[in-house]
Amino acid sequence: LSEGLYLFYLDGALSSELWKTFEQTTADLIAYPGAQAWWATRKHWHTARFRALVDRIIAERRKPTLYERYADRAYERKT
Repeated sequence: LSEGLYLFYLDGALSSELWKTFEQTTADLIAYPGAQAWWATRKHWHTARFRALVDRIIAERRKPTLYERYADRAYERKT
């Protein structure tokens, strides 16, 4: 899904504002080591342009925080 939307964005068929939401989702997911391990073995399924984007995001070494907020809420309910 993200790759198709990225290509639409590059072609001008998807607004920058909308693309940024999908880019952030991709960045949040690929920050996890398991997702990066999957990417390393399956990135050949994707276009060179999308591979470059995801590889750039991985190189930023973002901290995985996608589920952090939910973990905090679960902790708060227990205390």
